[in-house]
Amino acid sequence: MMSFSRVRILVLFAWNIFFAPAALAQTVLPGIPFQMQARDRFNQAVKLQTIHVHTAIYFSSDAPLIYAEEQQLNTDQQGIFLFTLGKGQFAGGLFNSLYKIPWEKLDYRVQIKIAIPPQPPQPNWNYQHNWIELGAVPIGIVPYALYALQTTDSHSIKSKGRIGSLKAEDSLVIRLDYPLELDDGIAVTLEGDRIPISSPSFFIHRDLVRNQLIIYFTAPYTGFVTWLIID
Repeated sequence: MMSFSRVRILVLFAWNIFFAPAALAQTVLPGIPFQMQARDRFNQAVKLQTIHVHTAIYFSSDAPLIYAEEQQLNTDQQGIFLFTLGKGQFAGGLFNSLYKIPWEKLDYRVQIKIAIPPQPPQPNWNYQHNWIELGAVPIGIVPYALYALQTTDSHSIKSKGRIGSLKAEDSLVIRLDYPLELDDGIAVTLEGDRIPISSPSFFIHRDLVRNQLIIYFTAPYTGFVTWLIID
C-alpha cells in the first residue's frame, strides 16, 4: 500500500517578454519551470527521495491528451523538487514535443501526478500503478514565449534569445538591434540549473537611450535566461 497520501504543490512561473537575432535551433529550447513540495500523510516533507513525475497537458476537461511526459527526480532536505516541463521523456499525446503544440490557442491546463517509492522498498512495486493526483493547473499565457519560438517569420517579433549559463550574476544586459519602445511586450523566463537552489525574482529596466534591456535579479542568479520582445 502506498504510504504517502498528501502532497503540497507550488507552481512557479517566471515570465515577462523580449528578442535579438539568435539561432535558437542550435541551442536547447526552454521549457516551463515548476517547483513543488511533497509531504506524507503526517504532513511531513518527503525528504531526499527519488520520485516519479507525470505531467500532462490538456486543452479542456473533455479534450484528448495533448502532450505528456515523465521524469525521475529527487527531493531535497525540505521535500522540494524542481523540474522543467519539456525536458522529460515523452509519454503520449497528440503531439510528441512541447514545441509542436499550437500555443496560440492558449487556455491549456497542466495535470501533474507523482509516484513516491515506499520506504523500505517493496518487491514488485510499480510506480505506474501508484500515481498520486495533484490536480490541474491552468497555464494561460505562460507558454507564449514557446509560441513565439515557433513563429520565426513573425514581423511582430523584435528579438528573442537564450543566455546560459549565468554564474551568480546580479544583472543581465541585452543589447538590441531594433529600436526599443515603451509599448513593446517583454517576456523573460529563468531556468535554474542547480537543485535545490530556486530562481530569484527579477525586474526589467528599459534603457531606451542605449537601446537595451537590463534584467536585475533580486539575488545572485545561476542558470539560463530566455527572452522575447514583440512589437
